[in-house]
Amino acid sequence: MPRGPPLFETIEESSSICKFMRYWNAFTIGSEMRNWRKNMLNWPRKPRFLLAASVRGVRVRMSDLFVNPAGGPMRMALLRPFLRISFGLCCCAELAMHQVCGAQAACKGPADLEKAIASHPTAPAYSALGAYFAQHNDFSCALTAFKSAIRLEPKSWEAHYNLGLLLLGRGDASHAAREFRAAAALHPELPQTHAGLGMALMQLKQMDGAISEFKAALKIDAKFIPALDGLTKALIEQKRYSAAVAYLKDAPRDEQLQLNLAIAYSKNGYIEQAIQLLSQIVKQDPASAQAHSNLAIALTEQNRYREAAGEFEQALRLDPSDDVAGVSYLKTLVILADFDTALPIAKGYLRRHPEDFEALFLMGFIDRSIGNYHQARLTLNLAVQLKPDDYDARYSLGFVLAKLGKAAEAREQLEKALQLKPDSSEAHFQLAGVLRKLGGEKEAREQLKTVEEHSEQSVERDVAGVKANQANEYLKSGEIQRAVDLYREAIREDPKNVRTQYNLALALDRQGDVVAEREALEKAVALDASFAPVRNQLGFLLLQAGKIEEAEKQFKEAISLDPQYAEAQNNLAVLYGQQGKNAEAELLFRQAVEDDPRYAQAYLNLGLILAGGSRFPEAEHAFDTALRLEPDNTKALTGKAMVLTRTGRADEAIDAFRRVVALDPNSAGARLNLGIALADRFDLDGALAQFSEAVRLEPSSAVTRYNRGRTLLDLRRNDEAKTELNAATHADPTLAEAWYLLGLIERQAGNNEAALSLFEKTLTIHPDNPDALFKLGQELLHKGDQSGAIARWRRVVEIDPNYGQALYNLAHVLAKSDPGESKKLLARLTRLQADNHILDRAQTLGNFALVSAAAHDWPEAISQLKEALEICDKCAALPLLRKDLGLIYCRSGDLKNGLIELLEAQKLAPQDPDIVAALKILHQRNN
Repeated sequence: MPRGPPLFETIEESSSICKFMRYWNAFTIGSEMRNWRKNMLNWPRKPRFLLAASVRGVRVRMSDLFVNPAGGPMRMALLRPFLRISFGLCCCAELAMHQVCGAQAACKGPADLEKAIASHPTAPAYSALGAYFAQHNDFSCALTAFKSAIRLEPKSWEAHYNLGLLLLGRGDASHAAREFRAAAALHPELPQTHAGLGMALMQLKQMDGAISEFKAALKIDAKFIPALDGLTKALIEQKRYSAAVAYLKDAPRDEQLQLNLAIAYSKNGYIEQAIQLLSQIVKQDPASAQAHSNLAIALTEQNRYREAAGEFEQALRLDPSDDVAGVSYLKTLVILADFDTALPIAKGYLRRHPEDFEALFLMGFIDRSIGNYHQARLTLNLAVQLKPDDYDARYSLGFVLAKLGKAAEAREQLEKALQLKPDSSEAHFQLAGVLRKLGGEKEAREQLKTVEEHSEQSVERDVAGVKANQANEYLKSGEIQRAVDLYREAIREDPKNVRTQYNLALALDRQGDVVAEREALEKAVALDASFAPVRNQLGFLLLQAGKIEEAEKQFKEAISLDPQYAEAQNNLAVLYGQQGKNAEAELLFRQAVEDDPRYAQAYLNLGLILAGGSRFPEAEHAFDTALRLEPDNTKALTGKAMVLTRTGRADEAIDAFRRVVALDPNSAGARLNLGIALADRFDLDGALAQFSEAVRLEPSSAVTRYNRGRTLLDLRRNDEAKTELNAATHADPTLAEAWYLLGLIERQAGNNEAALSLFEKTLTIHPDNPDALFKLGQELLHKGDQSGAIARWRRVVEIDPNYGQALYNLAHVLAKSDPGESKKLLARLTRLQADNHILDRAQTLGNFALVSAAAHDWPEAISQLKEALEICDKCAALPLLRKDLGLIYCRSGDLKNGLIELLEAQKLAPQDPDIVAALKILHQRNN
């Protein structure tokens, strides 16, 4: 994204208040005061009591002046000019004379309103009276009226809002913010309360808070002009021009919003778009002096000085008193060497500003250019006294003194100019001539040698530039080593070129040479510490190296140098996400997508942060945006698929996972995700196929081996499952889940000693695994180690007090040895069952079966449910027991029996959503 030089200056504080008030009929009154309804808000009419706002005032800063070394015709290049926004006859500018209003003997409003208040004082009446005084610029009386309204009705949002507007108009932003907050709390669904608070916060320089309030207003009304105006001004103030453009491109047509857009375009380097927009504004309002001035300034950015001169001339014809437009016009005429036209303007400007540096310098420059050296000497000398550290003034004075034959004085000025700008060839050249006149032939030759060296260095830089451009092409085409070699050659010829150093670092990054890359980046920082991309890339390297604090520092520095640097914002957000600072990460991701609306990676990361906080609708929207930008982005597809899974749209999720696999068929991770989704839909054969392919792609991965082994176990193919799970434990001996499943396999095979050993192995890795502890207790009891079993089950209920099966078994084995504790445990179990509406033995067994299923012990779960059904006969729990048995059959791969049980369950509970959903899946599979 281009980062062009600035065109416009920062918006002035006082002017922002009045422009904000322009958009509405400022104060509101209560609904009962029908006679004064004309004072109610009426968007977006201009306020009756405030003078209508307009934009005016071009501010052009001092230019850089350059003269060719031979002292021939002058060539002047403007330093980027600026535009300052100010607003017409701003209410704030008139405060001084209104602050004496309190000295008036009384506050007199309209007779009928005064009469109404005298007979029945109400908050709406006082609000109406306050609006009347405000319209008549009587701020003291308005303040008293609004405070009276609040005393009568403290919860009146209108009264707080009106008082906030009044205080904002008086420049008391702090107290205004307090009133707007009160209004927003009382009536949060009104956009104007948030916009008012946003404007107050802007005046307090709390830009982030202001932006939040403007956005809150826009959530209520996306086309609310005051909020769009305030938000985009704040973004421009933060130098986040791309974000401002994004908000303004589709905004309602409004002159101020168009001006904000022109500012954002220009500051972001899109000068042509700024010119086009400003040209439209001029056509719409040809009598606007300020519009002509703005267009003129934009034209100078493209060196279209002749056209700019015409626009400045129009601006001055419409507003001859605008000295800012006048000096801008003057500079443009000097660039065009139109000194005949410039001379009278310069004289007039100097008469009005006899002690102004610009007035003196420009007058002296023009006199110098037309050969009036004596007069030039006088004015330039005064300019140097006012600004002794200005190179142009020093150089021009030295030039004039040399022309007047005052070589010694000229030498002093030229040497001081070179102290300010050591690489100035023109100053070296002029100094050589002066030294020769003073008899310093050797010193003169040294100065000329310096000029020649500068010329040679310029040629070398040009050659280096050609090589660097060719290296860029090599890098784009993937010829990395050729790019590296050519970048190094370019750097030898132009060692101070920070961009070439940075590009070399990027090429080295492509090569994987981290050490050389960091060295190149550090050299680039030494050359130009303000080059943001270098800071960002250095931060990225540090983050990869685990140097978090140093990385954070570099990312923050990059953002401070370029506040709309979306990549740096994204990288810092990733760092915060890794630290668990999700709120900070979310804010930065949102800023990144605002500043670069086409940054798919930032949308993806935002979606991941939101999904991590279970904010699934927002996360899905972020993933969808990323996919609109990059339809084949597999990470965004995966993120969306996971959100679809969490929000119960399994079929859509499977389609998304399948698309990821189609796009990246060699990704084991994609295969695993699809396999898990298929398993959740009872398609264990399909899941096994995906897990098998994942194993083929990554045979040494413990995760792929584990998932394949687990699915084989679900399909009752225990021998094959054992092989895979053993492979998983070889790949990762700390994978407790694999050791646990191996224990289940041995237990189901009747190999109790092996099962016991495997459960103990599980617990050495994960000591607080309640399922492994429970199973180990069972194995110990089977072995005759009752005390060992009791110890394990005690630990289970410590970890999970609601583990009913452990409570039951513990109470049972303690019945003889410790009947008191056994009774207490049974009481706990009874309370637990009551809390879960478990009323009989059948339901207890059904609950135990669910625990067994959660522990992946399908045979025991099925056995327990069958026993429960035998006990139940036709009990109330029959539909639930049949449903659970059917679902567990399906989960364990026995779809035939699962369908039978679910159909029986449906007869008993035809509207049960779990049954309906499961049968739908089974019918889809059968079809």
